This record gives sequence, structure tokens and C-alpha cells, in this order.
Amino acid sequence: MNNKIKIEVKILEKYYRYLISNDPILKEIQTYRVLHGGGFRYQNDEKEAYSPIKEIMTDIVYKYDEIINFELESFCSKLYEMVMKRIEQMHKMMYEEITTATDLTGNKVDARGAKFNPDFLLDMLEKMEIRFDENGEPNNLQLHVSPATYNQIKDQKFTPEQEKRHNDIIEKKRRISP
Repeated sequence: MNNKIKIEVKILEKYYRYLISNDPILKEIQTYRVLHGGGFRYQNDEKEAYSPIKEIMTDIVYKYDEIINFELESFCSKLYEMVMKRIEQMHKMMYEEITTATDLTGNKVDARGAKFNPDFLLDMLEKMEIRFDENGEPNNLQLHVSPATYNQIKDQKFTPEQEKRHNDIIEKKRRISP
């Protein structure tokens, strides 16, 4: 590969990493480059699940005239659209993997079609691993829900009993945290 192409590839990689670093979900995930030939295996005492490596593929199409006329705005716009489609695919794959793992471990809360309420949130909190910062505060807790679920829960408040349960859960997790 000649030097000009290497430089162009590095620019594209840098732009891609920049967009990933600004994604509210993906920026929170540490990634490592690892070469391996398989997928992911999830196990617990009774069950096992295997998830093969999945391919992410997006196309970017330029017209001959756009290249010849060096239409940089068109190039950047199409590149941005391509990366956004790739990020969308990564989100979908990530949530599929989370579903596979939580189904296998039983680490999920099924609302059975009921409206979301604070008790469901507390049930989830009980099942979660929580890490704490140096001040003993929960570290970066996040809840990923659909917009419809968000609208159901955004204005809900804990009752005094639920607040006590919440504090008890956090305190118990703080005591067992490494």
C-alpha cells in the first residue's frame, strides 16, 4: 500500500474513532483489538450459549464526478452516514449479546407487559453488579430503555418504602464491592 493510501486510511480511521467516541453508548465501552477465530461463549451451571462473530458491513457509494471534482462536502456527508449506519449496527449487536447473556444467567427482570414502575427498577438494581468510586458512590449507573419506556418512567418518584429499599440495595452492594 502506498503512503498516500495509508494516510487516507488513517484519516478515515481517526474520523471513525472520533464518531464512536462521541456516541453516548459506545464511548463508555473499552475496546481491545484481539485476533481470534471464534465468537463468544456464555456459560452458567446448567446452560451454555454460543454467539458467533458477526459481520458489520456498510457501503459507501460515490459517483465518478464526485471523485473527479473532489466534492469534499459530499464525501464527508456520505462518510458520516456510513459511520452512523455502522454505529446503529453495533448498537443492535450489542443489545442482542446482552439479551443472550442475561437470558442465560437469569439476570433480567421481566415486566410481563406491565407499565414500568420503580419496583422494576429496584428489582433490576438488585441483580446488577455495581462498582463504586473512591468516595463509595455508585460508578456510572445507566439504564438503557426505549423512548416509550423512558416516557413512562421519567416523572416517577420513589415512595418512602422504595427509597429505603433503594438505599438498602446500594449499601449491601457497597459492602460486597471489591
